[in-house]
Amino acid sequence: MSAPVVGLTGILGSGKSAAAAFFADHGAHIVDMDEAGRWAVDNLPEVHQQIKSKFGSGLFDEHNHLLRRKLGDIVFADDKALASLNAIVHPAMLRRVRDLVLQAQQTESAPYIIVDAALIFELHFDRECDLTLVVTSPLEFCLQRAAATKGLSRAQAQARIESQMPQQEKAARADIVIANESSLDDLSEKVKGAHLLIMQKL
Repeated sequence: MSAPVVGLTGILGSGKSAAAAFFADHGAHIVDMDEAGRWAVDNLPEVHQQIKSKFGSGLFDEHNHLLRRKLGDIVFADDKALASLNAIVHPAMLRRVRDLVLQAQQTESAPYIIVDAALIFELHFDRECDLTLVVTSPLEFCLQRAAATKGLSRAQAQARIESQMPQQEKAARADIVIANESSLDDLSEKVKGAHLLIMQKL
């Protein structure tokens, strides 16, 4: 039997990536959708070229590497630009995620596969998951974490969060909610509880 797929989501700064690391400690195999998106941009010439054609060569450095922060500032301030970027990147990103999930199911002995992705519901990837989890956290905590871990200004973090589905809606749609409101030790304990619940449900 193939390992089940568990979608793990949460808004920027919620702590979902920290939660994913704790799930890995319990034996889960992690597929990072953000990494899949970066891989698509860096390794698929057609994606790279479409971004350059749409947004201009000024978003690439002298080594032809995408200036992601610069592009982010553009698209998270303009809904149409964000939609254009997503239309280029998301299909390739999802193909990569599906390939990684299938590869893990064929080669790994993990009890389940976590797909760590901010956009599980927005991309309707929940339809491809056996269960979904959301990590929630107070907005102020999210903004602070985004500044500390990603070097984003408050305005940059706010714009990125506003481009995502509200966490209340994510929580209403998820099978399991992990409230990240305290310390990493507390989050670790909650992930342990969620892991046990997943093992019961799957």
